[in-house]
Amino acid sequence: MQKPGEMYVRQHQLSQDMRMVQSDYWPVEALCESSRPTHTQPQLVLTFGLRGESRFRETSGREIAFSAGHLTVTSFQASQGERLYRAGERVQQVRLILSAASVRHYFGERAAAGLLQPQLKRHLFCRFGHATAAQLNQAHQDPLRLEIQALSLLALHRHQLQPTETLHKLHPQIIERLEQARDWMRNHLADAFSLSALALAAGLSDYQLKRGFQQHFHCTPGAMLLQMRMEHAHRLLEQGFQVAQAAWQVGYQHPRNFSVAFQRFFGRPASAITGRKRED
Repeated sequence: MQKPGEMYVRQHQLSQDMRMVQSDYWPVEALCESSRPTHTQPQLVLTFGLRGESRFRETSGREIAFSAGHLTVTSFQASQGERLYRAGERVQQVRLILSAASVRHYFGERAAAGLLQPQLKRHLFCRFGHATAAQLNQAHQDPLRLEIQALSLLALHRHQLQPTETLHKLHPQIIERLEQARDWMRNHLADAFSLSALALAAGLSDYQLKRGFQQHFHCTPGAMLLQMRMEHAHRLLEQGFQVAQAAWQVGYQHPRNFSVAFQRFFGRPASAITGRKRED
């Protein structure tokens, strides 16, 4: 049985140059692991959070969070940084690591061109459903069953990463306006959100905005705004802001509504984050 202070990592080499990594960290003290890439080609990593929360901090200072109940998809080739774990918090994760060749094999050349990036990029952060949880709860040692489990997880989430072939390619001008809409949201996190106002700011119709977000960013405008707000609030709380202050800065007039949204997004209360960065 896992005990506080123990760390467990098991890697399984699968077919098509794919690996499954099962990890269970339970540090007594705050843990900081250096991460230096050893591969020469970009990789795609699907991280399924089973328990707890950890972070990856690039040398540039940018951070990516990994939370229980969420799938985080990242790609990188030469990103250096640190994996951060809090003292006394158990963190369990399953990662599927795909080489460039395996991404092309399972997702196709078209999807691979967008997914494989040399610099660290997060493609997806979303809650996973009961079907994914059921797969993750299965413990296998048999190589064939591990292979089936990994492929099942890929199949469950392929639609979120693989572009639909029937969609027409977006015009560069539309892409530019969609990215303007994304930047507008990032600069107006404290403002009340209106799809029509966002479409007007980007020079698009409501339909073009919604359809374009799904095709270009693989999410809705509302989902992206929620992610931006929660990540910014997380940073504010780490810096020592109170929950009500952080809530106000990301557009929540009522701290209670913010606390509920934060708990759902990260799987832990906002009050547990305040001032944590100074303690790490």
